[in-house]
Amino acid sequence: MVTRRAFNKGLFGVALASLAAPRAMANFGVNPPNAYLNRLTFGATTQSIADFEALGLDGWLEKQLAMPEADAALEARITAARLQIEYEAGESETGETWAAMDEMRHLTMLNAPAADLVKFMDFDLPFDFSERERAGYEVIAASFIRATHAEAQLREVMAQFWHNHFSTNALKDVETAVFFPAYDRIMRRHALGNFRVMLGEVARAPTMLYYLNNASSRASPANENYARELLELHTMGAANYLNDQYDSWREVPGAEDGLAVGFIDQDVYEVARAFSGWTVGDGGWLDDGTDKPTTGEFFFATLWHDPYQKRILGVEFEPNAAPMADGNKVLDILAAHPATARFVTEKILRRLGLETPSEAFMARVAEVFTNALDDEDQIAQVVRIIVLSEEFATTAPNKLRTPFEFLIALYRATGTHVVEPQYDLLWQLERTGWTQHQVHPPTGHSDHSADWANTRALNGMVNFALYAHDGDLDGIKFNPKIAVKTWGEYAEHWARALQAPPDTVKAFLKGMALDHSAPLPLDDEGYLLWGANNAIALAALTPQFMFR
Repeated sequence: MVTRRAFNKGLFGVALASLAAPRAMANFGVNPPNAYLNRLTFGATTQSIADFEALGLDGWLEKQLAMPEADAALEARITAARLQIEYEAGESETGETWAAMDEMRHLTMLNAPAADLVKFMDFDLPFDFSERERAGYEVIAASFIRATHAEAQLREVMAQFWHNHFSTNALKDVETAVFFPAYDRIMRRHALGNFRVMLGEVARAPTMLYYLNNASSRASPANENYARELLELHTMGAANYLNDQYDSWREVPGAEDGLAVGFIDQDVYEVARAFSGWTVGDGGWLDDGTDKPTTGEFFFATLWHDPYQKRILGVEFEPNAAPMADGNKVLDILAAHPATARFVTEKILRRLGLETPSEAFMARVAEVFTNALDDEDQIAQVVRIIVLSEEFATTAPNKLRTPFEFLIALYRATGTHVVEPQYDLLWQLERTGWTQHQVHPPTGHSDHSADWANTRALNGMVNFALYAHDGDLDGIKFNPKIAVKTWGEYAEHWARALQAPPDTVKAFLKGMALDHSAPLPLDDEGYLLWGANNAIALAALTPQFMFR
């Protein structure tokens, strides 16, 4: 019998060979159901393939688009989940003490009113730092459960997409963590809704206001961080930053005709002025003798706002507008700008597996986005036109899964229950380069396959393939026992579950030095689990699974 070390060593060769998969898979033609599901969900399962085949593409898609944010079974899983919290005794800045803590606690902050969470920002109160950032960790833990078990998989995929588009670091500081549950609810609520509505809620979200420093932005001079990322990352895109080409707003094509095609630093400065005074009711100082309210929600500080005239993208803003009118006008302009339609829809195309769509198709999708500007289901319309297109049907599964997608797809394919994921799961993901809801730059994680085809990510995925089911990760429940009698049937089961070719069965039996008819050791669960890990790993490290 081969040793674990010898067997595992061979898997690295399998993984490295998979990186050549795009060329090998380019002739698949019209995609089968599992290829659609691997793009539109966090991973095909035996049951989801059967459902897709029964409903057809149109029926399945419409069912997914109509699904609410969460189902009863999913909410029950999240309600039952717990996350460990552990810290030593300590004292606050004012000398108040707290006791040591080591317990498994339910995710009580996910739906807590914002006003109830503001207290964790007060360092005079006796809270360990773990308590102060707990809300952010709860959202992160819940994201693993949602991605694995949500029935509304397409909505979940798009919610995660928007998290990455409007990227924040949930644990940048206490302020971003405290309000991260509310931020997460924005992404879920509008995942398939209207872009302008979501853009406005993001602009007013305390997590975003703190993350990009707009919560403290006051006139003369206003903080530019949010303004720049609003233009470069949230709407028009960095490709339309034309500061290297033009020195004045008048020089930018279209500006003197009423709408510039791109933006320069002058526009950034003016956008920052438009959003001065957009802050949070956190109870902090507002003016001499006056504090902000402690609602934990958006607050417009009139005293902090720059009320004077502005010019943005060639559009004139009159002075002394109504409260918030300047910022809302900016959002209206940007949401309707042709550059935004192109930038946002190109990112959606890429997330759904089309990294190199034709120019004509990109223009068509952007046109749908623009024509549906005022529709409640604007984003759903964009997704629909993509999924039902010939380009989607005929583009081969050439997009490498990110480490998060790879891990969740593994759990979905193997029927693993993500019960209450703990910090060790986050640590394992971080080793691959993926930090769930904790990306440091506001650009978010890359969604280009080439950026994940590196040794760090690949080695991490190999480790997931081998060890994600062996019990070392807390809160994950996997049953290696299935209703078959031989090792050959066992390997065939896992190959089917992960849509892997039959060759993996032969490789497994050869690596284990077993015949197809060798009986399963049902009385030796440890050995059976090792066999399951090896069979799963061989199937998972094939192009059919690594690419979507």
